[in-house]
Amino acid sequence: MKSVSLAVILLSPPKCGYSLILEKKIAGTPALKRLVLILQRAGIKEFLVLSNKLDDQEIKTHKNRIEKDSRFKSLLHWYDRTSFFETNTVEEITLPSEPFLLVNGNLVTHQKVVQQFMEAGLNEPDNIHCLALEPEKPGGLYLMPPAIFSSLHQSAEGVGSEERPSRINLSPAANFWIEVQNKESAREAEEKLLNYNKNHHHQFMDIWFNSIFSRYISAKLVQTPLTPNMLTLFGLLIGLWAGWCFAQGNYISNVAGGILLALTAIWDCCDGDVARLKLMESDFGETLDTTCDNIINVFIFTGMMLGVAKTQGWMQALIPFIMLVVGGSLIFVLIYFPKGGKGSFFKDSWMYDVIQVLASRNFIYVILVFAISNHLDWFLWLAGIGSLIFALALFIVKHQVLDKTN
Repeated sequence: MKSVSLAVILLSPPKCGYSLILEKKIAGTPALKRLVLILQRAGIKEFLVLSNKLDDQEIKTHKNRIEKDSRFKSLLHWYDRTSFFETNTVEEITLPSEPFLLVNGNLVTHQKVVQQFMEAGLNEPDNIHCLALEPEKPGGLYLMPPAIFSSLHQSAEGVGSEERPSRINLSPAANFWIEVQNKESAREAEEKLLNYNKNHHHQFMDIWFNSIFSRYISAKLVQTPLTPNMLTLFGLLIGLWAGWCFAQGNYISNVAGGILLALTAIWDCCDGDVARLKLMESDFGETLDTTCDNIINVFIFTGMMLGVAKTQGWMQALIPFIMLVVGGSLIFVLIYFPKGGKGSFFKDSWMYDVIQVLASRNFIYVILVFAISNHLDWFLWLAGIGSLIFALALFIVKHQVLDKTN
């Protein structure tokens, strides 16, 4: 199976100047750097940038900015387009043996579009293909056969009429591409990126409530130097504050705790949004997010127990809390061992879907309802009894799965 590892990026200045695509940040990252990082995520390992109207010092400066970015792990060549062809520098580049991408440098899209485009084009690797999300409008993305590389100067001026590219159509409802040519199209590109983030939310409250607020908060946060991990730690502080409020044991504090807890759900969407928009997702960030969520849960339920103890006595608080600790510990062991992950052992059983629902943030709003109705003690009892029942169900299903495998 053929693959694509080289992308040739054609870079020309918009009417308002190069700063629009080289310096102005779109959702936290300049357009060209975003394009390079997106292509890298799609599988590209080597880049050739051919620019117009940039002198050698400017090329060196912008090239260094990309190469020094810790997210960039590939090989980058950057030349002035005219001198590249006139001095036959093209001969110094290793000729590709596989199809390569030809991309307009002002293109803003997402990884899925590039991957779908390449997968479709590689079915006919000897033909020229162009992206077409709209019937009569080709996108700034072409898949070229390797033989074209030696005549790259002709491709740089546009695909010739002798060989018309075949169109690869992707649904504009689920995909997008925008060529940034002015400030208006830059704003439109940022809007598209923010809206596309909704596709990453799968929990009911995230889709229909949390993301409504997180979208606007994330739009502001991507303009700051704050990293996703910083946002995760700030969300932890909000969750600890909520736990402290619950521990006070009075109605106003309980409602405040419920509201703060709901805010952590919205904020939890924000750190993920910012990570995706800034192209800063990482395994460490995911682990940190899960760890902070678990710490918040411990503080929330401990705070509830202390609050209930203040109003109804220790027995009314400790009994359901101990049930919750025992049930929660059993659930953790049954879910995370031996395979780890959020219920990966149960992947092929009906229990897996139940685990995903119960592991969601939707329960936060149940807590808020109980706090407003002034019955957090009821929720504590329900959580304690429910955790034991769920642990028993996990134990039974786990043994059923083991019996089938044995």
